[in-house]
Formats: sequence, structure tokens, C-alpha cells
Amino acid sequence: MNLHQLKVFYEVAQAKSFSAAAARLSLTQPAVTWQVRSLEDSYDLQFLDRIGKKVLLTEEGKVLFDYADRILNLTRQAEDALTDLKGLSQGNLRIASTFTFGDFYLPPLLEVFHRKYPKITVQVSTGNSSQIIENTLLHKNDLAIAAFDPRDEKLAVREITTDLLVAVVSPDHPLAKKKSISLKDLNGQLLILREKGSSPRKIIDEILARERIAPQIIMESASTSAIKKMVESGIGMAILSQQVVKKELQAKSLKKIPFGDAEIVYRFYLIYHKDKYLSRALRAFIDVAIGFSQKGWPK
Repeated sequence: MNLHQLKVFYEVAQAKSFSAAAARLSLTQPAVTWQVRSLEDSYDLQFLDRIGKKVLLTEEGKVLFDYADRILNLTRQAEDALTDLKGLSQGNLRIASTFTFGDFYLPPLLEVFHRKYPKITVQVSTGNSSQIIENTLLHKNDLAIAAFDPRDEKLAVREITTDLLVAVVSPDHPLAKKKSISLKDLNGQLLILREKGSSPRKIIDEILARERIAPQIIMESASTSAIKKMVESGIGMAILSQQVVKKELQAKSLKKIPFGDAEIVYRFYLIYHKDKYLSRALRAFIDVAIGFSQKGWPK
């Protein structure tokens, strides 16, 4: 079996698109199409259904995809093991992080790690927790930092720090003069939230459903900057990480209103696949992260 053809097939199946797979692999679309067709011809089987612009796995394709996932993961582990023989003098790490952790907690951690291991290259990607957990299960990263525990037996999980979700409004908002509010005060309020799939949204949706609270959700966004600007302009209320709004609270462009009847804790977890080969570089990064979790992140 041609390993390159297998990788091309795997990328097309994951992306469900020939053009997207071509971009990921830095190949032309015709080249990707030819590689997949050659693989199918080799076994006289069809692995992909092309329905308009959609690409779906056939039953035969599902069987091959499962083996491809394991084969390519073993290939990556072999590469990591060989690199490991050279010690910490070189190496690569792929780290996926939530937007909040990536913006506010990861930089000081990376600074310390780089000082200790200057020859280790770190590639950082960001997304919401649902996305990065899915990518960790698919071996698309070496380690992830998410904001909820996926409770998946395939993943190793360790809590590393906590934050709080807080309600914020503009100084001119009718609630800005209150010392605190109750969760029930959110009923009917114009609310701007993070997008579905993000950890803050998951936490807030669970609270709203449990307490039977019905605010008016007027906007949702993956961009905390956009949410903050909307609230600063006097439009609605947001519930965001306390770390995310730290500068705005200090500048008094936003006002924090504590919940008198609840403390909404926001937890971050270090996650990696249990089948993942723990290279020296990866173990070193985990050790630095655990050190931060024990000593506390810089404020």
C-alpha cells in the first residue's frame, strides 16, 4: 500500500472535500484526485462517493479510514520516537488551545518553556473546546488545553487552572449601579454570548436551562473582542472570562456585576490521547504546565 496515497485519502475523508485536502497537503486539486483514484484502482474498490461538492465515505472507505487513522498515527509515533533519540536538542510540538487560554494563559507558559528548551519548535492552533477535543481524538495535535473535561476513555485529562465567568455591562447600563444581581435577573436581559460549542457557552446554557432562565440572546460570536466592543457601546450584557475583561475593568470601560447567588467557575484541562507517544519534548511541556498549575499563573 502506498503510504502517500493513504495519507491523501485520509485528508480528503477528514475534510470531506478534495479542494480543502489539497490546501492542507499543499498539492493541486487534480493531484489529490489522481492519488485517490489510483488508490481505488489498486484495489478495484470505491472508497469515496462524490455527490456534488460533497465527499462521503463508502462502506469500503469507512473500513480503510479506520486503518488509515491507526497507520498514520503509528507513523507519527515512530517519527516522535526517532526524534526523541536526539534528546531535547530538537523536536516539534503541536498544541491546540481554547481562544481564552491561548490569549491569556499560554504566552507566559510558552515563554518559560522556550527559555528552557530553545530548540523545540511549538506550533499553536486555537479553537473552541469542542473543536480541539475532536482534533485531539483524531491525533491532529500532540496536546490540547480545553475548558471542559471531555470524559472520554481515550483521553488523558488533568485540570491545570481555573477562572471565573462574570457578567459585564457598560457603565451606562441600567444594571451598572447594582452591587450584585441574581441569576434570575438575567430573565429578559439582552445577552451577548460566545458561540455554541465553546466552553463558556456550554456552561451558561446549562445554567440557564437548569434555572429556567430565558434571556434575549441578541448575538453570539467566537470573537471575545467583538463581544466586548458591543457591550462597551451599551448594547446588552455579556458573560465572559474574568481574565478576558481584566483590562476593560481596569480602564472602567466595562463594569463587572457579581452574581449574588452563584460563582461560575471556568476550568481548564490539559488533554492528550492515551495512545500518543509521550516524547521528551511533550513530557517537558507537560512538566512546565504542571509547574504553572501548582505555583499559579502570573496575574
